[in-house]
Amino acid sequence: MLELRGVRYRYPGFERRVLDGVDLTVGDGEIVGLTGSNGAGKSTLCLVAAGVAPGSIGGELEGNVLLDGRPLRGRRPWELASSIGLVLSNPEAQRTRIAATVFEEVAFGPMNLGLPVAETVDRVRRVLEALGIDRLVERDPGRLSGGETQLVAIASILAMRPRHLVLDEPVAELDPEGRRLVIDALRRLAADGTGLLIAEHDRDLLSELCTRVVAIEAGRIVPATIDAFPQAQSGPIRTVQDGSIAIRCSGLGFTYPDGTPALDGVDLTIRAGETVAITGRNGSGKTSLVRHWNGLLRPTAGEVEVVGRSTSGRRVAALARSVGLTFQDPNDQLFARTCRDEVAFGARNVGFRGRDLDAAVAEGLDAVGLADQAGTSPFDLGPSRRRLLAIASVLAMRTPIVVLDEPTMGLDVREHLRVGQIVERVAGEGRTVVAVSHDAGFVSTSLARVIRLEAGRIVADGPTGSFAVP
Repeated sequence: MLELRGVRYRYPGFERRVLDGVDLTVGDGEIVGLTGSNGAGKSTLCLVAAGVAPGSIGGELEGNVLLDGRPLRGRRPWELASSIGLVLSNPEAQRTRIAATVFEEVAFGPMNLGLPVAETVDRVRRVLEALGIDRLVERDPGRLSGGETQLVAIASILAMRPRHLVLDEPVAELDPEGRRLVIDALRRLAADGTGLLIAEHDRDLLSELCTRVVAIEAGRIVPATIDAFPQAQSGPIRTVQDGSIAIRCSGLGFTYPDGTPALDGVDLTIRAGETVAITGRNGSGKTSLVRHWNGLLRPTAGEVEVVGRSTSGRRVAALARSVGLTFQDPNDQLFARTCRDEVAFGARNVGFRGRDLDAAVAEGLDAVGLADQAGTSPFDLGPSRRRLLAIASVLAMRTPIVVLDEPTMGLDVREHLRVGQIVERVAGEGRTVVAVSHDAGFVSTSLARVIRLEAGRIVADGPTGSFAVP
């Protein structure tokens, strides 16, 4: 049993408590869902419940966290790792960065528990097969898609077979098939007596998987019912086209330097003013496709045209005047000392100066609800606000084409609604919006056209609702 009794916690260097009197119990075999708005304390509660806070990151903890009746305090890291596992909301932060293959990545934990080689190999093979990623066994962990990275992070924890498991948004980056495999694996763990605590916004997952759901508000646990969770909604889908072509791909092919194929003969035309979703299973080539549009990747076959001109020979800085792109992981994009400087960087590089620059920055921050955080460091924001800040940076550039890679991942209901409103507004200005997304609700309410990729090829293309979003 995992128990939190009167838990209060503050991060190092901060006066405000993020958790303020949390009482929570997760019994053996129980699946407890934890929901609440971003900033309420969900991720912090996960870190405390797993002993990472204050164990590894410091801070001040009051109250008690008990595992099978014993306090977590004072336990050695290897002892905690074999008793309670933690899956972080950002799987990239969980990667060892020393493993050459996915097999080695997943084997890292069991090996450090001192298990025999034969048992380690058996565990790794079983968990990779259970999560449907045995095909990745020889791949470089640093060359995976976001969803594949998330599945590998989950596999790395499951391979250690902890008796208790804490997961922070475990299916956020997954396609429906990956999501189903994870849900099935978690159900099997619970049936074998593993207690699970899952922080999640997804009401469908909470309803489908959890035996009990609680909410957190201002650092305190409050009762919750799944039916009470509001559904995010957006305005009507609207596409205003002016007839000109924004993006054209002709026979586009791309293979990564390590030989991994990503795109294979993509033919695609997107007109100015369209709102388009790029969908497909994890690893199907979605991010690779859109990164060709601003020059971050260059074709190994075929051609890409942006606003009527080939990208060949054009620098990223030049293409950025036409295509603003947010990364799937905003941590790969943010670097400035303040939110204001972060949003100003792109706008300045595409030519904004003086009052025009100030106005573009203010508009971008206001659009995502961060106007009051202009002087805050991006790295003092929570994960969802960092994602919104990355979107603000692109909006401030005022490019004719806006590309958003998984823009709603990890957002709460209010933030999700805000992104839908942003898409509607940008499209209403006649600009092109393309979003890479697994979020079927966002796609159906905010985007007019859906393109589906499989194994680097377009296999479906039509109006929203004409086929399922994978």
